[in-house]
Amino acid sequence: LQGARVWIPDCVEVWRVAEITRGYKEGDAILHLCLENGSALAYPIEFQLPSLCNPDCLSGADDLVALSYLHEPAVLHS
Repeated sequence: LQGARVWIPDCVEVWRVAEITRGYKEGDAILHLCLENGSALAYPIEFQLPSLCNPDCLSGADDLVALSYLHEPAVLHS
């Protein structure tokens, strides 16, 4: 998962993109992320891992069927 981009909830922007900066093992309590502005974030994992981002080539896709990952942040972003 290291290097993968994920969507995390945000109180202002609703969803933000972040990159995983350290490997994750099942049972870890936090996920180490880097936000788009370069700041580090220790994201607590409560119930499930955050949703993965679609590849950049699918950003803003007109047809949602084309998305690799179909979830709320991907639909709103498109």
